[in-house]
Amino acid sequence: MKRVTLVTGHYWKSKRKAGFHWLADAYRGLGWEVLFFTAPISFLSKTAGNYRFDYPIKEEKAKFLKKDPSLYSFIHYTPWHVVNLRSNLLNTITHPFTKLYEKYDFSRSHEFIEKSDLIIFESTAALLLFDKFKRLNSKAKFVYRMSDNLRMLKVHPSLIKYEESIIEKFDLVSVPSKFMYDSFKEIKNLELNYHGINKSCFDKSEKNPFKKLINFVFVGNDKFDREFLGHAMTVNNNWNFHIIGPISKIPKKANVITYGEMPFQETVSYLQHATAGLHTVIYKEGAESLTDSLKVHQYTYCQLPIIAPEFLKTNRKHVFYYHPSNPASIKEALIHALNYENHLIDKEQVCSWEDLAQTLCS
Repeated sequence: MKRVTLVTGHYWKSKRKAGFHWLADAYRGLGWEVLFFTAPISFLSKTAGNYRFDYPIKEEKAKFLKKDPSLYSFIHYTPWHVVNLRSNLLNTITHPFTKLYEKYDFSRSHEFIEKSDLIIFESTAALLLFDKFKRLNSKAKFVYRMSDNLRMLKVHPSLIKYEESIIEKFDLVSVPSKFMYDSFKEIKNLELNYHGINKSCFDKSEKNPFKKLINFVFVGNDKFDREFLGHAMTVNNNWNFHIIGPISKIPKKANVITYGEMPFQETVSYLQHATAGLHTVIYKEGAESLTDSLKVHQYTYCQLPIIAPEFLKTNRKHVFYYHPSNPASIKEALIHALNYENHLIDKEQVCSWEDLAQTLCS
């Protein structure tokens, strides 16, 4: 049986279903054994109130655990990990310490790593373990699934330098958006591989959860554009706005409904029966890479018109754009989305996680 090690910042059983969760499921479905290697996570994460500590992190740390017949978990919990200290001086002083991160023991996972056919790194500070993984297993195919641009995440400068030093040592560098592909096109072995979705979840018809006819839905964890909502919710009191995710400080109005964090499967019915999907995020440096985010593919597979800010412009005909500081453009985008004929949206362009998993291992 083939083995894959997924090096990701996520916890294996988190309610927040990220790409690496779906890749784990996809490889298991293809008959592989999977190690879900969670890193980085440290005492610094706990002091910052990281959501992963809602789960039994301390109980499971440094333990190689069999969670299912083909799924294993290892939490590489350390006293510290590399973070941006928001000071050029402090970042310079701490630069030499970044090399020490790989010294922290994860020997209980070594046997699985040594026998892995495929090792996939997410774009996190766990990249600093790359050389150690290479020493453990030089024969595996190494993939860098650059789920985020580290520069956008404002990470410690030493991590950027390290990424630059190792990136061409990967057998494949896989990016999920055209913007990221264009940004890193000089790198050899670079491929544009869009996110997949779990089609079986969306193919099963779910009960309509809405009480009103017009429903705009946002699903996500952060970067939500509250200014957009402040204008949009006043356009028509009969248009409801549903915000799913751990988003705080949402404007209060009768037609704005918040749900907090919700298990992925429960979100499906909201997308299946929505009027349009909201890809309404604020701008931060590098945010252009969100043009092809996971929610875009989920909305598209559900044949939903999409509303997004102008900096996320693509050639998708079912996306309607607004300028964040222009209420008239927000109203116009909402009306265009409302009047769009959903059946014109080509859902066949969306790939599955199994498609992506096979691409990364081929």
